[in-house]
Amino acid sequence: MNRRIVWIALLTAVALLSLGCKTTIVDPASQSRATYRLGKLTAEEPREIDAVYAATDKAMTELGLKVVQRTKDALQAELVARDAQDKKVSVQLLSITRDTTRITIDIRPAEKAQRIHGAVRDNLGL
Repeated sequence: MNRRIVWIALLTAVALLSLGCKTTIVDPASQSRATYRLGKLTAEEPREIDAVYAATDKAMTELGLKVVQRTKDALQAELVARDAQDKKVSVQLLSITRDTTRITIDIRPAEKAQRIHGAVRDNLGL
């Protein structure tokens, strides 16, 4: 009986820990929505990938991040940068439709990701 209880508790703990923490961020002014989960902020922007790529590059420079790698094609792009503490910041872009781009910002904590996302949106004029 004790063995069964231990197994049930262990399986429950593993299932709950694998779900991770999820935070949804809504900006009331622009009605934009982003999700922060497991160290990544994900949002969809109503612009083509070229505009989002240029806005992201400009935002990273404005925020003092040193971009060390840029890759881009017609469907996806990635910018990798380093912050002042030499931590890696990765931003992936994926063209969902001609006028919609998914942006994924990989950095911790959530406040840093929000700051980068806000700078990108400002550069897009949203």
